[in-house]
Amino acid sequence: MKHWLSVLLCGLLLPVLAVAAEYHVATDGSDLFGDGSSGSPWKTISRGLAELQAGDTLIIGPGEYAGTANFINSRLYRIPAGSRGRYTVIRAARPFSVRITNRQPLRYHDNMLYLDGDYIHVDGIVFDMVDSPYPEYNADITGSYNKITRCLFRRAGDVNEYGGWLAVTGNYNLIEDSAGVGAARYGFVMGGPDSTSHRNIFRRCVGRVDYSNSNQPKATFAVYGNNQTLDVRDALFQNCLVVDGQAGPSSSEPTYGAWYFPKNAANITLQGSMVLNTEVGYAGYFIKEQQGENIRMANCVAWNLSGNPYVAGIRGNGPGSPLVLEHVTVGRCPLALYLDSSGETRLLDSLFYANGAFNGSDYGISLEKNNHVAGGREAASAGPLQVDGIKVSPFLREPALPGATVMFRYGRSGTLWGEPGYDELTREPLWPWAWEHVLRREFARRNDPPTGNVPQRNDTGRGFCSAAPGGPQSLTEYLFGIFGETVPPAYLAAPAAPEFLAATLEQD
Repeated sequence: MKHWLSVLLCGLLLPVLAVAAEYHVATDGSDLFGDGSSGSPWKTISRGLAELQAGDTLIIGPGEYAGTANFINSRLYRIPAGSRGRYTVIRAARPFSVRITNRQPLRYHDNMLYLDGDYIHVDGIVFDMVDSPYPEYNADITGSYNKITRCLFRRAGDVNEYGGWLAVTGNYNLIEDSAGVGAARYGFVMGGPDSTSHRNIFRRCVGRVDYSNSNQPKATFAVYGNNQTLDVRDALFQNCLVVDGQAGPSSSEPTYGAWYFPKNAANITLQGSMVLNTEVGYAGYFIKEQQGENIRMANCVAWNLSGNPYVAGIRGNGPGSPLVLEHVTVGRCPLALYLDSSGETRLLDSLFYANGAFNGSDYGISLEKNNHVAGGREAASAGPLQVDGIKVSPFLREPALPGATVMFRYGRSGTLWGEPGYDELTREPLWPWAWEHVLRREFARRNDPPTGNVPQRNDTGRGFCSAAPGGPQSLTEYLFGIFGETVPPAYLAAPAAPEFLAATLEQD
């Protein structure tokens, strides 16, 4: 009797472990008669969100979902937080097969994606905002430990002068295998003047700003430092790309850079990132300002930048220290560097090719070691660019050479800041670029600038979206071709990708 009583009491005291549920939404579903199963889905995303409990999954069928009833916005609809071991998941049935759109101008808080909760994973969705100055951003992530993977943010028409694609003000968030295109002041931005945002990762993200109406400083990627403190800190940009970008208005404040870290940003690292064939006002990487400190670049490229005679590949201002540039390649820029900084600057193992001048400022470099400066001359050679026996291309090269080598992925996929492998150089090939056929499709969509935007013409078929002599080219072919490289056959076929990237990694 005592044995059975003990068993009964143990059963009553043990916590009940709820089984995660899976719900479905489809364009041909019914909110009235559906039950959320795969055979009887609901019609709107908001109907699916209403049923979610912590750790559940909502799968969205292919197609277009228009209007606020389909926004993933926790201001409008309850979105339950998950937990470290079990995320709440909202995902497309197939990556990039779902498009969320608006039919009319939106209100200030009507972000297509807004997350103020934690441990939520959104995957595989195109957020396409058209002709709506508000909200400022397609997506706004104020919560923490969230993952946004394989999503694309597109903006067409007039935008609020502070607006863009995605803003992050929470902590420990991951933006991975995603992209932004179209109108923007800041495309992807972390922080703010009063923010304490920290330990966020942008991994394998691509941006192309097409036009803007903003008289504010502009950039594709930005870390906006706190006005007074160093509380906006700890960010990683891993294998991020800015390509074929166009500069916005310059009458007041220009496009400061592809990357711009205004105010007092601290402990920011760029790994294996590149800006190519882009128009800016100041620099490809304008990455230190005021008291900003501990800014580091490794294996990064600035190539063929334009805008004015003073554009630099890399620029750093202010007394904050250190600024560390290691294994960087800067080529075909008016200036290689503009280091208007009284702080410590270290330049190591880097390569400078065919730039108009080396350093456009009077400030020197604290430590220089094993760099190669090829002056303003172009090397005459067939095939991959070389100078003085050194391969200029960041692809298919020996990593010990001066300059950048960009061949493998930084950061283990899916990892947040501090998790095993989050900042390591993996042995996983970066090329061919994942989902590059989707990028070409979305970047090539017509997007004409409204009156008052700069520039007034936006040829969405430019750059890597243009037709090559043999037909459409991939992003990989375009980038390799810039440096005279022939893409190896193994890189011409897109790698197999899982239908869904697991929301969490097994914890140690």
